[in-house]
Amino acid sequence: MRAHFVFGTSLALAAVVPFVACGSTEPESTFDAGTPPTPPTGPTTPPLPVTDGGGSEGGVAGGELVVSSLRIDPPDAVRPVVAGQKVTQAYRVLGKIKDRDEELDLTSRFVFYVPDNYLVGGFPLDGSATFTSRLPTAPTDPPQRGGKVTVRAQARNTDDSLVTVTTSLTLKLTVPPITSPNATPALPATPGALFGGAVDAARAPTLAYPNNGTMLPPNLRRLEVHWQPGSATNTLYEVSFKSPSAEITYYSRCGALGATWKPDSCAFELDETGYRYLSDSNRGETAKLRIRATDDTGTGVGESATFDVSFAEANVEGGLYYWKVIPPTNPELSNGSGEVLRFDFGGTASAPEPFLVPGQNGLAQDQCVGCHALSRDGKKLVASVGGRWDGRQVLINDLSRPVGSSGWLTQGGGTTGAPAQNRIQFASFNPDGTRIVAVYGDRGNVGRDAFRPTEDALLPVGSVVPTDLGFRKLFLMDGSTGIRNGTIDLPYKPDHPDWSPDGKSIAVTRVNDEATTSQEPANTGIEVIKSDGAGGWLPSETVVAPGGGANRFAPSFVPDSTFLLYTEATCPGGDLQSIECDANADPTAKTWATKPDRNATPILLAKAAQAGVADNGATSLADTLPKTSPFQTKQGSGKLFWYTVASRREPGLRKRTGAGQQLLWMFAIDPAKVLAGQDGSFTGFYLPFQDLQTSNHIGQWTQKIVSDQPPPPPPSPPPPPPPPVPPVPR
Repeated sequence: MRAHFVFGTSLALAAVVPFVACGSTEPESTFDAGTPPTPPTGPTTPPLPVTDGGGSEGGVAGGELVVSSLRIDPPDAVRPVVAGQKVTQAYRVLGKIKDRDEELDLTSRFVFYVPDNYLVGGFPLDGSATFTSRLPTAPTDPPQRGGKVTVRAQARNTDDSLVTVTTSLTLKLTVPPITSPNATPALPATPGALFGGAVDAARAPTLAYPNNGTMLPPNLRRLEVHWQPGSATNTLYEVSFKSPSAEITYYSRCGALGATWKPDSCAFELDETGYRYLSDSNRGETAKLRIRATDDTGTGVGESATFDVSFAEANVEGGLYYWKVIPPTNPELSNGSGEVLRFDFGGTASAPEPFLVPGQNGLAQDQCVGCHALSRDGKKLVASVGGRWDGRQVLINDLSRPVGSSGWLTQGGGTTGAPAQNRIQFASFNPDGTRIVAVYGDRGNVGRDAFRPTEDALLPVGSVVPTDLGFRKLFLMDGSTGIRNGTIDLPYKPDHPDWSPDGKSIAVTRVNDEATTSQEPANTGIEVIKSDGAGGWLPSETVVAPGGGANRFAPSFVPDSTFLLYTEATCPGGDLQSIECDANADPTAKTWATKPDRNATPILLAKAAQAGVADNGATSLADTLPKTSPFQTKQGSGKLFWYTVASRREPGLRKRTGAGQQLLWMFAIDPAKVLAGQDGSFTGFYLPFQDLQTSNHIGQWTQKIVSDQPPPPPPSPPPPPPPPVPPVPR
């Protein structure tokens, strides 16, 4: 926890949740029991009166009595629970007999259990009718949480079929007020008592981050809350998250100090323990975030606007490899370079790992390495070095080898041999990683000034020139060697290839201005080349045509291949030659979605494009190069996808290092809405593990981080209780 600049919660939470250590990184897990199996033979009880429906499942007609309806009492209960304490709820199953008014208590003939969200609590293993909330009992246990669970009761019919009745139970977790242990000066003894005064609009703080309407993954690790203090006399702040499942309140001073913060800024950090406490209790729900402010005597209370902060049901998994700009060591001789870092969302580390670094493991100093792509299984990486007009290949075909060991670089970016003969600028692996599709369209391109198809002077001195420098084609390469073994000829210059997860299509940027480089293409649209099912490829289909005063580029398929994302930038005055319309952090760049079909109708992801409070109404945020996570996760009755962009958005009230700096932002998207022609996006959040003082780009996802030193598996959470055995009638 970075307590020197922003107040956090770990010490207080360690007291509230005694079995979770400060900075704990144990993951949580969810369990969906699905349809219970047919129970084995169990104890003998009187037979359940059979049913003719009316709220149960699996009933059959017959017998002396017919149950016309069943219900669980109490229905849809909501119970408060204080952190560190347990709460119980007793249940009954009541049934009405057909043609009679009275209800029978049938509880003794049913067994109870929780088939989902079992870490909230459950029933005894014998299926008796009292629910008990869960408390951690070991240091490795997930923290206590609130939330909504399904209460399911089952019994057997005389024909051995199952009768099932369900309801819901919501435990609303109330955490005693948490005070920052790092506040200077120290907080009053009972800070909450000072917020009972009259509301004073002049004291109102301005909530700035997280953005209103954002969706956060439960395993984000940490979260900062930023606000402007309002009145200069405000000295004490209340930060509260309230939802149907939890109420968590923090008390703090202003907290944001140092050169990395804007003037007149306040902040509060939930470290890993504090964030999990909040997110685990709100999986699948929306919390209301609000800041209140007063002074140390309680003279009036200012209230901020209330922001909606939603939490996904499931964790984000997989690994993210991204490119960081490195300033030159000698500006007179070099424009600088870049390195590739990686972060494991499924691991326990809180910081990214430098991975491909100039000057290390066979890479030259001040040698830019980037434009990288990963195989979906995380075992292979391909990249290029040297930037524009260069593109010598770097390939690692087995990331499980020790870094820097002999043979670690299958292709090492050299000026001769295979790295020079198999140049790339952008590339993508097929689903199983056996093939690479790539472009190289830079030979003789001198920015936007000229196109000289025979000019080699801009290539590195002494560098071998590829045999085939055709630019109206895609190059196919062996995924293990990086050697070209085929081409797809096209009637246009392609860029930014992306092989669909189902392997049936390759999406590309169509470049109509062929005198521009692969890194700064102009007059572009989106095309898809589909497989013919016999090892070949059908003619290219135009999905979004070039023109119309906009540049459209960098397609990226979603995990199930049903649609793709891309960047669209509006050119100033419709000028397709504008430097602000060259696919390189264009100010007006936004993310769009479209089905991968001929002349499809694109959809602007408008919520994702919304500015945050700290952007001061700006609409030019430069959201560029969307890259999708390979996973789809359950969310309610639907699912979520996730993607990242490089953006010039303001990271809340933190300072950016300059107007050109880009940071990685992440967004959730509801695919069902997109496929229905609607905006399915949520507002975004910046990735908190990145260095906010560097410029970060191209967040390429993979299913997992592969390494010669894989992290130890995290401790397992308590196992889910098995469904109890319904009694056997006699």
